[in-house]
Amino acid sequence: MEENQLMESGVSELNSNAFFIDPVRILNRSYTRFRVSPSTYYSRFFDSLNSAQSPKASEDSRKGKRKRKKKIQSLNEREQIADRRHQEVKPFLLKAHEALLEATDLLKVLRNLRNDGCSVGECKELSQESSELSFMELGGVWQAPLCEIVLNYQQDDKTFQNGGFPLAQSIEQKVTPVFNNLVANEGSYDIEAELFNHKYIIPKRSCFYMSDMQQIDSLIPGNEL
Repeated sequence: MEENQLMESGVSELNSNAFFIDPVRILNRSYTRFRVSPSTYYSRFFDSLNSAQSPKASEDSRKGKRKRKKKIQSLNEREQIADRRHQEVKPFLLKAHEALLEATDLLKVLRNLRNDGCSVGECKELSQESSELSFMELGGVWQAPLCEIVLNYQQDDKTFQNGGFPLAQSIEQKVTPVFNNLVANEGSYDIEAELFNHKYIIPKRSCFYMSDMQQIDSLIPGNEL
């Protein structure tokens, strides 16, 4: 039961208060032409069979931790609040972990979470850029209102048809401000967006809005200056 739930929706119910979530499957449910690669998303995946330590190694590790242990310092007000939150949620996390260990069928599936499950050429993967743009820094410069993002809409070329199936596709581009503006994909397919030679994917029927917090008043009806 847990296996079917996870494979279909990316969410598996452990009990009435705990769920296991696979972010890759949930994200891929929102894409039509693209997909998130599990092997890339789960780049740090630990094999429990290879990570087992010998008793001596485990004992040496504990001794090392005791030597490195620092004196307990008093917590400031913010740290005390965070610690109280941790103590409040800890019993629920322990119960959720126990429920996960009891879900034997689900644990068998977890070993294969990194498998792509998609044949070569079946769908296009979301590759990682060598360097990411910092939208926080970009939005803080005076040129931010002038920055524009290019939306590439793929449309079937109606002039090339063979038995009702399109043989070619054309791209319709739309240029729109990326800051202080609602960037939306109201269509039924993913679209590619370009900004300063970086490519991004906007899922079907989704949108986003980026702005300086100082401009937040303009989003509230009746607060326009």
